[in-house]
Amino acid sequence: MKLPEGYSFSDLKVRRCDDDAIDLDMDLVKLVCKINGLSFDKVLQNPGPVITSILTVWYKTHLAEGGAPDALMEQLKSQGQRLN
Repeated sequence: MKLPEGYSFSDLKVRRCDDDAIDLDMDLVKLVCKINGLSFDKVLQNPGPVITSILTVWYKTHLAEGGAPDALMEQLKSQGQRLN
């Protein structure tokens, strides 16, 4: 999965909502979909797999480039929780 240049993992603004759902910057998700040839409208119909891929790839890249661990992402990894 290609990631947009000029953006960092923190630009996704990943956060947990009141109902334990995950919220993030959907404009940035739309950009990721565009550069990867994915239909954003189709992704919105079943966001789980694509959002999980974006978060996983981007977070691994972030850590590999020396980025600081993100508390929410680490919590999700330790729980083995799907990121949808």
